[in-house]
Amino acid sequence: MRIGVVLNILDEEYQISVYKGIEQRAQELGIELICFQQENTHITEEELVARFPHKEYFDLDGVILVTSVIAGNADFNTKADVERIWGNIPVVSVGQKIEGIPSVLIETEDSMKQLVEHLILTHNYRKFLFISGSEDHPDAEVRERIFTKTMEAYRPWFSDLEYVLKRGYFTEVAAIRAMTEYMDEIKKSPDVVVCANDNMAIGVYKYFKINSKNPDVKECAVTGFDDIPQARFEIPSLTTVHQPLKEIGAKSVELMTQLLGGNDVPEEVFIESTVVYRKSCGCKGSKDDFASDEEQFRAMQANYVQSETLLRMVSHIGQDLNYGETFGALKYVVRQNLNQLGLNNFCILRFSSDKVKGSHSKSLAVDPLFVRRSGNECYEFDREMKMPLGQFYRRFYEIDAKTKPSMIMKFLTAGNELIGCIFYEADENVLPYLSSIAINIAHGLNRVTIAEVRRKHSEYLEREVNERTKELVEANNRRMEVEAEVLKISELERQRFSNDLHDDICQRLAGISMLCRSYSNQSEPVAKNQMLELAQLIGETLQTTRQYAHNSYPVELESLGMNHSLCNLCDSFANQSGIKCSYEWGVPKGVHFDKTQKLNIFRIIQEALHNIMKHSKAKNVEVSVKMEGKKTVVRVIDDGVGFVNDTAGKGNGLGLNSMQYRANQIGAAFVIKQNKPAGTCVQLSISNKLLEVRNEK
Repeated sequence: MRIGVVLNILDEEYQISVYKGIEQRAQELGIELICFQQENTHITEEELVARFPHKEYFDLDGVILVTSVIAGNADFNTKADVERIWGNIPVVSVGQKIEGIPSVLIETEDSMKQLVEHLILTHNYRKFLFISGSEDHPDAEVRERIFTKTMEAYRPWFSDLEYVLKRGYFTEVAAIRAMTEYMDEIKKSPDVVVCANDNMAIGVYKYFKINSKNPDVKECAVTGFDDIPQARFEIPSLTTVHQPLKEIGAKSVELMTQLLGGNDVPEEVFIESTVVYRKSCGCKGSKDDFASDEEQFRAMQANYVQSETLLRMVSHIGQDLNYGETFGALKYVVRQNLNQLGLNNFCILRFSSDKVKGSHSKSLAVDPLFVRRSGNECYEFDREMKMPLGQFYRRFYEIDAKTKPSMIMKFLTAGNELIGCIFYEADENVLPYLSSIAINIAHGLNRVTIAEVRRKHSEYLEREVNERTKELVEANNRRMEVEAEVLKISELERQRFSNDLHDDICQRLAGISMLCRSYSNQSEPVAKNQMLELAQLIGETLQTTRQYAHNSYPVELESLGMNHSLCNLCDSFANQSGIKCSYEWGVPKGVHFDKTQKLNIFRIIQEALHNIMKHSKAKNVEVSVKMEGKKTVVRVIDDGVGFVNDTAGKGNGLGLNSMQYRANQIGAAFVIKQNKPAGTCVQLSISNKLLEVRNEK
């Protein structure tokens, strides 16, 4: 049987006493116990529900809900409120009544009335200050109501009976603040201060010590409520109302076992409280008080020494955790201090944002950072990260099946964000200090996690920078190579143009010049056929000159348009090479190319056709410019011998580098690939975003 205990936080005597009563009875009955602390009061109801231990996490058979200390976090008034979290799982409430659920309650009204009557009738106190608890807290409301009702009942009998109500929120600091407000208003100490719990009564003691040199502040009688162990150690020992906290904890376990056994249980079980008269109210003490002041002093001294030792240890652990920058350092600090705290079972889990493969959608994934079971560190979890929380807990128990520790869970938070949790088993005197240690662990875990994220991000950025640098260097090298190739091509083109002018145009002009001299030297007039011959030579020279000019810059790109120019280019190629060339234009009328795009696309196609004529041995060529999705694609396909890239260190030829360079100039993707079943495909793709689009009818 596995039972969960849900309370606020184990850092004060009330909750520790209730929990220890539950733990002791559970061990006697062989019940496995796990305690969940829900200390954050500044979250929404949805967040609160998300933080409660769902049944599927730990396979709980039942839940004991200490509602008297979590009432400020959520409204658990009916069975439906509880079922929102746990469904139909059996639940027992401790401290507050929940409709439809078995509840263990303490009868305190008679004790509160008896205490107030004792102060009025036995000690003749007339000036009262009542410091209540948290606003809307059920216990605080009951104690304030009974106090007020009793005072009003006796006022007709005692005309000088007066009282003032102040809010104290169940803490020492709040009680000191309430005393300060009272003294500022009344200017005189009351006869007695009645506090809604012992912690506030101790706060009143501290107020008197702080203001011991103030002549207006005089110590007076003080009473508390709950009878925590420290109440006996105070000087004077504290008159209070004893609540059998361990007894109600044990009773809740018994009710749960009956409930799980299918037995009928009452919805309300009351346990009586009793007034304990000690020295703080003016009495000489009771039989349960210390036999002598010396014995009380020795007990206080022992308690003080133990408290100071644990406080120093918590401080040292916090300092050591503050210096750690790695998970290894964090684990080292924890490992070095566990034995001093007597923690044989202790785990640190980090919540993972990754979903565990094959797990339930609601499963909470955890990384076990540190696991200690029965005094031994379990290193096998270091190799198995990111497992469901419930699976981890089951495996933790399987490590040592002979022992069944009562484990306590506490969330580790960074702000309102849950970053992990700790599981531990501790002695009663160590429990309050583990809350502070948990805060230090949370800060250390958050700092190390952030450092790890930053380190990984830095490594990622460094890799990206190195890769980008490498790419830029390679791109720069390629650019320099291409620029060198372009310069070389430019020089070769100039040389070829010069050779063509010299070998062709100049020779033709020289021939015409010689022919004209010959005609001028003959005695007969120039005949008609001679003039026709001369005109033919001049016409051929003019045609050749125009062809050279066209090859240098295709003027018709601007005058006739790209479609017409490419059509003429394909016709000219077919006439010169004897290779059949088909041409297709599939660009909508609204799409236009700028001057740079026209020239570079034209030159790429021209170079591709030149290579086909020179190397391919093709019989057919297909040239197309078409719109395909969000791109305009230019293809030149032949059925020749195919393209063979030179990978022996020589690199691509000047023509191929020239085509790649021109493609880069207009932001286009350029590729040369084998065509199936035979030949080569030269492909140029340019995004339509780079083209001008006009609305044309």
